[in-house]
Amino acid sequence: MLTLARQQQRQNIRWLLCLSVLMLLALLLSLCAGEQWISPGDWFTPRGELFVWQIRLPRTLAVLLVGAALAISGAVMQALFENPLAEPGLLGVSNGAGVGLIAAVLLGQGQLPNWALGCVRLLARLSSL
Repeated sequence: MLTLARQQQRQNIRWLLCLSVLMLLALLLSLCAGEQWISPGDWFTPRGELFVWQIRLPRTLAVLLVGAALAISGAVMQALFENPLAEPGLLGVSNGAGVGLIAAVLLGQGQLPNWALGCVRLLARLSSL
């Protein structure tokens, strides 16, 4: 009979494998789906090379990497504060301040000086209180 720890380890491996397969299926679906469906058989045609390899694959990989980075940063924050319920508000980071800063960068097209971005960040932070 297996010990409880070994059973838990096997169950964790099963979960990891299932989630990996689901992620792979989601990746394949995101490469096929779009304004027009492109089946895997059409990925190596000129149209498929443009849309799948030049547009959809980089976008999908960026989404996977951003999701992984957010997961890691959340795990690090929870480990740092030794609190499984830790969230960005604990450090004073709020959605309003982030949205304000991103809007300033995007609307300013990178032409705003650094002091202006600091002012926008401060105003966005104050408005989110």
